[in-house]
Amino acid sequence: METFLVTEKDGKETVVATEQASPGDVVEYRLTYQNTGEQPLSGLVITGPVPANTAYVGGSADTKVDAAFTVSIDNGTSFLAEPVTREVKDKDGRTKNVTVPPSDYTQVRWQPKGSLQPDQEQQYRYRVKVQ
Repeated sequence: METFLVTEKDGKETVVATEQASPGDVVEYRLTYQNTGEQPLSGLVITGPVPANTAYVGGSADTKVDAAFTVSIDNGTSFLAEPVTREVKDKDGRTKNVTVPPSDYTQVRWQPKGSLQPDQEQQYRYRVKVQ
């Protein structure tokens, strides 16, 4: 996994490799996978963490691969398609569904629909904001 610092100045975005970030910074994670074998790889599951003291930036997940995208709000116990909802009780004790904000995501996951062919590379990206 590679880590990049994302900055914006005068409407222009810059992305540079980094090993550290400060509160308020946006960090982009890139997960790159290459098949160095001689057979196609199928059934891949690509999972990226949303580290403590960061919040997932909604809509930042990106890949050129045809893949199902899901997220976890319970540290990887379960993964759900967006928008994620949960049941809460209002002040009158009635149960209702509310949409979980992306800042509550704890992990992101892609499941490619096809195989990773020999010598082929796939990249998956997402962003978090440091709290």
